[in-house]
Amino acid sequence: MRIGIDLDDTICRTTEMVHNYLEIYSEKTHLNPLDIMNDEDLKEEFFDEYIGKIYEEVEIKRDAKKVLKRLKSKGNEIYIITARRDAITKDGKTILEITEEWLQKNDIIVNGIVLSSYGDKKAIICKKYLINIMIDDDPYNYKKISTIGIKCLLFDDREKYNLKEDYVTNWIDIEKYIERNR
Repeated sequence: MRIGIDLDDTICRTTEMVHNYLEIYSEKTHLNPLDIMNDEDLKEEFFDEYIGKIYEEVEIKRDAKKVLKRLKSKGNEIYIITARRDAITKDGKTILEITEEWLQKNDIIVNGIVLSSYGDKKAIICKKYLINIMIDDDPYNYKKISTIGIKCLLFDDREKYNLKEDYVTNWIDIEKYIERNR
């Protein structure tokens, strides 16, 4: 089975790390975090300053590593399909390099990484890579991918959405779903 997986807020806790660094930036600039995130120039300055650190230091979600390892050991192909844009951070590393290093540090082996994929583009990538099932935390991506006939699970361990099908809240349930639907 070819499994596509989003990275941020699906495999790792990116939103929490963004909030941590936003607080640091807020104190440094004496600006309110909401003002920073609602002003495109300030938001861009914040991400230019911290995106590399955020992606390097982000924590993996509970059970993600062991489930991905088991899925891979059973012959599944794993593809990271993420909206992270490929850019160069202020310390000269590319987002792709940081992502590859983070996956290696967390002992996650994948068959490929595709950056800059969101919405329609993510759906097209899933089709191009012959993805059988995609796991994503964004309802917009879920809708776009499902619409073209690719099975998509909406991952939500923060219980933001109220869905009955194609909805999972933890990595163990993802593994069980994939095993049932092989």
